[in-house]
Amino acid sequence: MAGNTSGRRPQNKARSRGEIDRYHYVDRDIYSRSDHRVSASPRKKRRKKKKGGAGRVVAVLLAVAVVAALAVAGGAGALLGRLDRPEIDTTQYEEQPSAAPTWSVLSDSSVINILLIGKDKGDDGMSSRSDTSMLVSIDTKNKELRLVSFLRDLYLEIPTVGKTRLNAAYANGGAALTMQTLENNFRVNIDKYIEIDFENFALVIDKMGGIDIDMNAAVAAEGNRNIGSHWTEGVNHLSGKEALYYSRIRATDSDFGRTGRQRQVIEAILTRFKQLNILDMGSVAFEYLPYVTTNLSDGDIVYLASIAPQILDYDQETMAVPNEGTYQDLKLPSGALVLDADLEENSRMLREFLYPSGEGEG
Repeated sequence: MAGNTSGRRPQNKARSRGEIDRYHYVDRDIYSRSDHRVSASPRKKRRKKKKGGAGRVVAVLLAVAVVAALAVAGGAGALLGRLDRPEIDTTQYEEQPSAAPTWSVLSDSSVINILLIGKDKGDDGMSSRSDTSMLVSIDTKNKELRLVSFLRDLYLEIPTVGKTRLNAAYANGGAALTMQTLENNFRVNIDKYIEIDFENFALVIDKMGGIDIDMNAAVAAEGNRNIGSHWTEGVNHLSGKEALYYSRIRATDSDFGRTGRQRQVIEAILTRFKQLNILDMGSVAFEYLPYVTTNLSDGDIVYLASIAPQILDYDQETMAVPNEGTYQDLKLPSGALVLDADLEENSRMLREFLYPSGEGEG
């Protein structure tokens, strides 16, 4: 691996008691409680590992893979042709940020990196923003699945925009600018993406007959007040309209909680999809594919479909960027709070996480 591998520079300010844990909030049991807090002492572990199960984020990737398998069986042209696959150009955004290390970009033919972007409408109902930027890294050599969450408050140098929050990349240049911004700053190869639009899930959910969601009492009460639902604490069966509203609630906790609910809805969609018979699967796939935007080729998708059963058995590891101890909370003149990260240290840690054998090329 190229570049300096010196020790971590501790830069983050200690969290005060009661502050939201930026790293683990969405991974906790947010569906049964909404009052999670973190103690003053920070967590030391930067990654979690578990055996089997692809997790909430990979649900979207596997959904596409399942659809690909159906397409192969029932006519690839008819179904895969419904995917939205616009031409994108990332080369226009290639640059060397002043704060990033000067290392070359790492890649490995046995590691497939796909950026999962969860898109939502802005408060004006018109503009689009990325609520979720998760890197799904499939290591076919070591049989491991690695998930990296890039926090949207990351303060980064974004080509054509300047230094600002990460989620401004999508608003100004879509998936192309988001991928290249991350590659520029963290020096790892990211050139494939899958983008989903939460706004269009209602139709698909209704076609599947609704989904089951486990929620806490506060969220249930919020829905009952605002959309006239009859939710209770625990598992509720949601229509498409109800699921969309549920995925956008933030009054009960925060944007971190809302992001977690969006992932929960995605997971529930996949769970319900797998319960359908083959004919209903094909019908739902026909409706669902136009809401998926990707630059994966037919060959990429067919390959992912072929290895999907193996991926489900891979060891799974997770990581958040920035890592703890490698950032400062910074308040901008506008009043916005951002995470000012040590890019060299986070780049080093990310490269070691994605390419643990040190065999990446770059």
